[in-house]
Amino acid sequence: MRHHFLRLFLSIMLIVVALILVQVAILLVGSYRASVSWRSRVFEEFAEAVQSAIWEISSADEDSVYRLMLSNTSERISGLLLRNGDGEFIATIGRSSMGEQLPTPDRYRSRSSIPMIPYDGGMHIAYRSSIEYTDVKIESPKYEIALRTSDGLIPVLQDVSFRPMAEGQAMTVALPEALTDQDIVGSIAITVNGEIKGYIDVLVFRINYYSPTAFLMESLISVFFFIAIPLAFILSIVLAAVVSKRNEKAVREIQEALGSLSRGEFDISLPKQHTEEMAVIASSISTLAEDLKRHQISRKEWIRNISHDLNTPVTSLNILIDGALDHVFPLDDKLIQAIKKENDTLSKRIASVGYYSYLLSPDVKADPIDVGSFGIAGDVIAVNKLSCSVSGDDIAIYADPSLLSRALLEVIRNADIYGDSSVVPDISFRRRGDGSAVAEIRNKGNLPKPLPQFFEPWARGDESRTQGGSGLGLPIVYQIMELHGGSVSISERDGFVIVRLSFPPKKG
Repeated sequence: MRHHFLRLFLSIMLIVVALILVQVAILLVGSYRASVSWRSRVFEEFAEAVQSAIWEISSADEDSVYRLMLSNTSERISGLLLRNGDGEFIATIGRSSMGEQLPTPDRYRSRSSIPMIPYDGGMHIAYRSSIEYTDVKIESPKYEIALRTSDGLIPVLQDVSFRPMAEGQAMTVALPEALTDQDIVGSIAITVNGEIKGYIDVLVFRINYYSPTAFLMESLISVFFFIAIPLAFILSIVLAAVVSKRNEKAVREIQEALGSLSRGEFDISLPKQHTEEMAVIASSISTLAEDLKRHQISRKEWIRNISHDLNTPVTSLNILIDGALDHVFPLDDKLIQAIKKENDTLSKRIASVGYYSYLLSPDVKADPIDVGSFGIAGDVIAVNKLSCSVSGDDIAIYADPSLLSRALLEVIRNADIYGDSSVVPDISFRRRGDGSAVAEIRNKGNLPKPLPQFFEPWARGDESRTQGGSGLGLPIVYQIMELHGGSVSISERDGFVIVRLSFPPKKG
């Protein structure tokens, strides 16, 4: 039972751990998808805010555009990255997605195109004389702020619009090493009269940057690894103990039942099982006990029947011989013929027992060839001087000729002995659609009630032993059909007993 408990414990533990790992995987995938959708959602909200406030741009310079975009940033936007019309990096305003302050080259401090944002606790410019750069690939802008101005020495803003931009090629730019391509969630191009004057790339704080979100993620992981797994371990022990304890009684009852069967005690009764698996095993054991009991009764019947079948001619021989020795019967040709008849009967029955035992040998195999049905049936009838008509189709049966002859002989002889003598038995042949061959032997008569086990040795229909025969005819036929991979059946229809031999089709 200890091994049973251990197997149950490991199985349940593996299932519970697998479920926990699946939940962790779902959590991680969901977290990743949430972070991706979070970044794109923040950018789209920012784009909508800029589009709504686009009318605030009053001058035809990029500086007013930068200020508009800065004024519409939310607390979720960590910073903005400024590039010139050629896509080269100019400055950063604010922080990276992880909250690290981003630097701007000190040489751009005096550039008027860079808004001078004083530090107010929000986004601001941090100038630095020495910056480490790395190449980052930036996708093409998703939107465009298009300015249209008048011609002249002093351009006057005539129209401004915010619209989606056709997808172009990605651009590789040297940026401060604190930035990666994953930090930039979207870009907006600034055009003046159709010419790109600059780009603004939007940086968004990662979702786990916020303390409540990070705390939630850490709490969930802590729950999984410090609470869920130990709880799963305890739950597995409890479930394994309960299930193994429940199955222990059933296993013990099955062991006792099998022990009784091994001692030859077939009258066993297993209580109703509560699990489907144990119920199936218990049902199989009960069926096995019934089969063994039936076989035990059959073996006793076999011994009784074979003793009767062999003892009858032996007794007759003894009576005839003793009568001759005591001069009760005259020793003449009539007596000798009677003795020979009984001796022949005994010899045939012993030969039937030997042939049946031969068929049961594992070394015996059928050697099938194509055999003409009418020819082999006619030979069996003629050689053994039997009364039987042949009908149906003259087909080729794929069978072992000697075994087929013996099967036909036993069935026709059985029909001749037990059938109505006023009607000649008939054997017919036909071929089914699947290519199998069928031989049907019909004789006038009725099957006994209840039906005996015709294909069991010495289980004859005439239990009173009023007819002759060894009781091995149909069992021999059954074994022959088994060797061919076919089947034999016996039935009654319209006052006729029908024995049907079915041979499988020829392979190949």
